[in-house]
Amino acid sequence: MFSWRSRGGGFPLNPLHREAIAFTATVRKEWQVMMRYWPDTTMIILETILMPIAYWAQAAGFEGGDPNASEAFAQRSGTTEVAGFIYLGWVVYMWVTTIVWGPGMSLRKERMQGSLEPLFLTPVSRFTLLFGPSTTQLFPTAILFTVVGLMMRYVFGVPLGAGQIIAGVLVVAASIPLLFGLGALVGVSVMRMRDSSGLNSALRGLIGLFCGITFPIAVLPEWVQPISRVLPITQVVDALRAAVLSRAELAATWSRSLILLAFGAVISASAMVLLELTLRNVRRTGRLGHF
Repeated sequence: MFSWRSRGGGFPLNPLHREAIAFTATVRKEWQVMMRYWPDTTMIILETILMPIAYWAQAAGFEGGDPNASEAFAQRSGTTEVAGFIYLGWVVYMWVTTIVWGPGMSLRKERMQGSLEPLFLTPVSRFTLLFGPSTTQLFPTAILFTVVGLMMRYVFGVPLGAGQIIAGVLVVAASIPLLFGLGALVGVSVMRMRDSSGLNSALRGLIGLFCGITFPIAVLPEWVQPISRVLPITQVVDALRAAVLSRAELAATWSRSLILLAFGAVISASAMVLLELTLRNVRRTGRLGHF
């Protein structure tokens, strides 16, 4: 029977050690690719900085200095900080984008390069194949949130205290499993499709429309609002804005963070199950190596 052995060749590795080696190798590979094509990450950072300025300028122009407009926005959004509202929504949107177009496409890329079948012949668990690539994205994600925090504080004058920053970090940390699970679901979905760019673009558009990235959910039609509010990405955006801009109590932040963790666990488990079902299907039809 095939078994991995230690580097010295003496003893077979236990499953946990073997999985740790495989997970580390996957992260290292994705890291090398990201560093090789670092301009892509730079462009994402620049888009995160510059795009919200256009939305903020439009909002300021429509407001026209009218205090009634500011009050109406505060009633619908829960804050008077327009720039902070837009930036926090946009940074989550860009985080989703990096997950969808990066780890979410990893299985598709392996399939196109002809290396997907050898991957599934190894004793590595599906967990590593699905979630290893997403781990690499934590570094650019940390940069995105740091840059957004600096823009909010020193360019737009949004007051950010230590408590708000800690609460925001807590929400972001609780959202990691959810975003990883979303990337995994996208990865499983594109395995069944020859062209995945259309699906990813549609997903980004729907998130921008239904999740209140640059506008309050309250301005959507009434029949759409219940749908929007239960979406996981909307939960992330709302929890982050409440923690940072509305200064929600710590107990409320913890409660919402636990909800996000629960969402993440369900979505990640669903991705694992769907991957196994998809693999059975493509093996039966002989389409595992097709692209």
